[in-house]
Amino acid sequence: MVERRAFPFDLLVRSLCPSIIGHHAVKAGILLCLLGGTPPVSEQMDRGNTIRSNSHILIVGDPGMGKSQMLLAATQLASRSVYVGGNTASTTGLTVTLTKEEGGETGIEAGALVLADQGVACIDELDKCKHLDGLLEAMEQQCVSIAKAGVVASLPARCSIVAAANPKHGSYNMSKSVAENLNMARPILSRFDLVFILRDRVDKDQDRLVSSNIMNLYRKPNATGKIGARDEFERLSNELSLKSNTAQHGENSPTDQNYFLNTEPNRVPLEKRLTWVAGFNEALPAGLVRDYIAYAREYCKPKLTSEAAVVLREYYMTLRYPANGRHHRDSVPITTRQLEALIRLSQARAKACLREFVLREDALDVVELLKRSVEQVHTDEFGMVDRSRAGARGQSNRKLRREFTRELHTIIGVGAECTYDDLLRVSNRVNCPLSDFNTIIDDMRNNGTLIKKSNRKYQIVS
Repeated sequence: MVERRAFPFDLLVRSLCPSIIGHHAVKAGILLCLLGGTPPVSEQMDRGNTIRSNSHILIVGDPGMGKSQMLLAATQLASRSVYVGGNTASTTGLTVTLTKEEGGETGIEAGALVLADQGVACIDELDKCKHLDGLLEAMEQQCVSIAKAGVVASLPARCSIVAAANPKHGSYNMSKSVAENLNMARPILSRFDLVFILRDRVDKDQDRLVSSNIMNLYRKPNATGKIGARDEFERLSNELSLKSNTAQHGENSPTDQNYFLNTEPNRVPLEKRLTWVAGFNEALPAGLVRDYIAYAREYCKPKLTSEAAVVLREYYMTLRYPANGRHHRDSVPITTRQLEALIRLSQARAKACLREFVLREDALDVVELLKRSVEQVHTDEFGMVDRSRAGARGQSNRKLRREFTRELHTIIGVGAECTYDDLLRVSNRVNCPLSDFNTIIDDMRNNGTLIKKSNRKYQIVS
C-alpha cells in the first residue's frame, strides 16, 4: 500500500510524469493541486461566506522543458480534468458562453472551468490567451457569473488551475519580472499559489542524465528483459543527487526564510528527498495514483494542528515583514491570501499521507516549496533576491522610468505644464517604447506625480 511507505508523498511525486527528469518542486506543486485543501467549517461559512480550498499553480519556462507533458500527466491522474490550449481558447470558452436555441431562446454553454468543477483544469500556453480578466472570479470565488441578453446566472467552477506559459520573447529574461516576461496583468499572477520558473541552463551532468533517460525510452530490452542503459542511468542519477546533497547551508536568523527549515537537524529537506532516486522502477502505475488521489480527496479532511499553525504563521510574518524592513511600492502586497495558500497546500500535503491532521512536517515541506517559488520569482539576473520584481515592473522598466523622469525634469521642469506630444518627445530621447511609455504615464498619474489637466494637457507635480 502507498500510505505504508516511509515517504508516500515523495513516491507520489516521483510517480507523476516519470519520463521527465528533475523538476521535483514543480511536480510536488502539481500533486498538491490535484489533492486540494479542505474548506473551512464555521458559522460564517454556513451563512454563505466561502473560502476556496483549491490551489492554482503557474509554470513559466523556456521551450522544451516538459511543461506540456507535466500538464498532460496531471490530467491523467485527476478523476475529473479538462485540458485546453491557450492559443485556441477564448475567455468565453474558458468560462461560459451564450447560444441561440432553435426556438429563439438563449442557452448557456459551460466552458472549460465549469466542466472541470470538482476537478482540475490544465491550461497550456496561458500567455496566448487574451482578456484573462474573465478568469479572476473563477480563480478566487470558484464560480462564473454571467449577466447578458437577459440571462443572469452563476455556475460553479470549483477547480484547481494548473497553467503553463512561455516567455513572450522565447526565453526567460531574468532582467525582467514575471509579468513583463509573460505580458500578464498582476491580478492574475497574484491568484496563483505557486509560480515556478524553468530555465534551460547548460549543465553537463544534468544534460547527460536527461539524454540517458530519453535514450532508455527508445531502447529495446535485452534477453533478460532489462534495458542495458538502466544501470548507467541509476549511476548518473545517484551521482547528481549526491552532488546536490553535499551543499551546506549557513546559519540563519529567525527573520530569514531559511530559519524554519534548518531548526530541526534530523529533518531531511524536501528537495533532497525528492532528488534521491531509490530505483528506476519505483514509480507507481498511473491508475493506482489516480485512485489514491481520488480516495484522499473524498475521505481525508485534515485539520490544522497548533504546531503546524505556528510554522505557517511565522513564515507568513517573514514574508509580510522582511528582514531588511523594506517594502517596495511596485511589489505584490503580501496579504492573507498568501496565508490561506499556505494552509491549503499544507492540507493537501497531509492528504498525501491520508492523515486527518496537518503535522509540523507537512507545514515545513510546504514552506520549503513556497520559499523556492518566491525565490525564483524575485531573483534578478545577478542572482540577488529583489522583492519589487513580483510587480508589473522589472529592473529594466524601473530604470527606464527613472531616466524618463530625470529627462522630463531637465527639459520641461517641475510644476510646468506640457502636452502629450511633449511627453512623447521626451520618451523618444530616452528610447522608451510606446507600450512602456503609456505604462509610465499611467503610473505617474496614479501616484500623483503627473496630473492630466485637459484632453492632452498635463502638469508635472514632482
